[in-house]
This record gives sequence, structure tokens and C-alpha cells, in this order.
Amino acid sequence: MTVVEERTMPLNDEQLAVVAAEGTTFVSAGAGTGKTSVLVERYVRSVCERGLDIDSVLVITYTRKAAGELRSRIRAALVDRGRPDLARELDGAWISTIHGFCNRILRAHPFGVGLDPRFRELDEAGAAVLRGEAFERALEEFCAGGEPDRLRLLATYRARGLRRMLAGVYETLRSAGRDLVLELGARPSFDDAVAGFRAEAQSLAGDHDATETQRGNATEGARLAAPGVLPERVVDLSALQCRGARAAAYEQARKGLELAALEELAASDRDLLQELLERFADEYAAVKRRESAVDFEDLQLAARDLLRDNAAIRDAVQLRFQLVMVDEFQDTNLLQCELIDLVAHPELAEVFTVGDEFQSIYGFRHADVGVFRERRAKAAKPS
Repeated sequence: MTVVEERTMPLNDEQLAVVAAEGTTFVSAGAGTGKTSVLVERYVRSVCERGLDIDSVLVITYTRKAAGELRSRIRAALVDRGRPDLARELDGAWISTIHGFCNRILRAHPFGVGLDPRFRELDEAGAAVLRGEAFERALEEFCAGGEPDRLRLLATYRARGLRRMLAGVYETLRSAGRDLVLELGARPSFDDAVAGFRAEAQSLAGDHDATETQRGNATEGARLAAPGVLPERVVDLSALQCRGARAAAYEQARKGLELAALEELAASDRDLLQELLERFADEYAAVKRRESAVDFEDLQLAARDLLRDNAAIRDAVQLRFQLVMVDEFQDTNLLQCELIDLVAHPELAEVFTVGDEFQSIYGFRHADVGVFRERRAKAAKPS
């Protein structure tokens, strides 16, 4: 197991050592250190010098734009090495987002997870529209009997607040590959979470080296989280998120406050919220089935289930890929890590991951920078 802290500029001796590192390699790379150049060079050497087939290398990154740029850079590098034949093969190479990879696997095996072979992939906007329609139907059914507790719930949170809260819970649980169950254990102190967030928000708001957007978001966050604030006022502060090294502590406190608010609210209304969550999930699933549509989490969950539960397909996939490379690993979540683990043969495949926790797009499709830190710590331990 090799762990490399990459901090210098590209193509020096240290980065060449990263390119040549054998076995599973975890690269924690700072901004501007050329980690993508390392990934490109490792790909090119693998197919040109080691003789790996293009079809046996899987590269995952986290936006379509990044995947396209990566493919272009690899193609140019192959041409520079005098291998235009390999460059032409890149049109069918496994270089894509995690969702693109899942889509490709599921297109080949739709019946294995009960999908219509003609399924279409929803973009974020399309999925949001269907979720909104599904929630309205679920809420109408939920309140149809006029029971006082249900009407009180609606009056307390208002329809928009309920939708935002439960949609957030729904997406968070699904992105982690977990059952749709509101689990209430030992709860963090809401008042402590408010105080912690206010302290971090005020610190960021007063940081003259922070961007104007960061300072503005932090100032608004501190205003909303006034002492004595009600949980429903801060259950969703995602519009005020910030990114970057200076905002890391603020983001951690913001997420902690949202979680504490959800826990506080759910404690008293857990059963009603659970019922509404299930109604919403059922309505959303039904409308997607009618339209033969899947959202991003459907792609990941279905691919996970296919690889986890079908040994023949899992074995074929694992024997195909000899090298698995993951770019921008800081933007990964638990479900995506599970997918990567299912794809990579534990003994035969090399896994090469690169990322920087301070470049994490906090909340990007429910990315969890904690996953990055956990894998980095695990990789640092002697095997």
C-alpha cells in the first residue's frame, strides 16, 4: 500500500515516483500540483509500456466536463508517444463520471435489476421536477383525513419546509446506500451546534482573506442562527455553503447544525415524518417507473445491487479491469466507494486514487469528505 502526499509541481522526481508506484496507491494532492498530469501519465504508461488493453482500464471522475478533458489529454499524450492506434481506441474507453459508468453497466444488464432496457437518465432539473410533483401528491394523501396531528405537522413546518427537509433526508440516505429509515439515536445538542456554527460563521465573515461570497454567506448564516433560533429555521442552510480550505471549518459546523436541527425536529414527530418520507419515496418511484426514468442515485444503487448480488456479473467486471483510477476522490461518498470496491478485484486490480480534501465540492451530489479522510488513514497503515 503506497500513500503519497504530492505537493510539488508536475513531472518532478516525486511525481514520477507516483506514476511508477506499484499496487494500490492513494495520492493526497494539493491544488495546482498537477495530479491530473500524474493520472494521465500513469494511464499512458500502463497501456504503452505495460501492455494493458484500453478496455481493461477504468477511470472515474466527477463531472462530464472533467471526463471529457481527461480523455482529450490522454489521447494527445498517446499521439505524442507515437501510438495513434491506441488514441483511436479511446472513443470506447471506460473514462467517465461514476454515473456514466453505472449507466453503461446497467445498459448491458438491465433485467438483472428490473430496469426497462430503454430507461432514460434524468438530469438534476428533471429529477427535481418529478420529486416536487411526487411530494405534493404524497402530502395531499398524508393530510387527506384531516387528522389534527398531521395538520399540526403541516402548520409547524409548512409544506415547503417539509418538502425541503424530507427531500434532503431522502437524498442523503440514498446517496449513502442506506434504507429510508429515520434513525434517532443519541442526538447532538442543538444549542451547542448553533453556538459552534455562529462562532465559525463569525470567524469566516471577519476573515479579510476570504472571498466576498464566503464572507456574505457566513454573515447571513450567523444572522439566521441567532441564539434561541428554532430548528426549522436552520434545517437547510445549503444556499449558504462555502468551499475551500478557509471555509472547511465553517462547512463542517454548517452541516453539523443542519443535522442537529433535523434530529431535534424528528425526535418529536418521528413516526409522522417517517410515514410521509415513505409516501414520498413511493410516489417518486412510481412516477419514475411510469416514465422509464432513473435519477443519479438510482443509477448508483442499481449498479451497486447488480454487482453485489450477481456473482457472475461481478466476476466478469472485476476480471475486466486491471487498473482502476479515481480522480477527485474527495468528492466521493460511501455508496460510490462501495461501487469502486465492488468493481476492483481485491487481488488482481490496481487502484489509484487522487484528490485533495480542501478542494472538496461540499455537498456535490452528497459528497462526503470524511470518506476521503477515512480512506487516506486506512491507506497510511502498513498492510
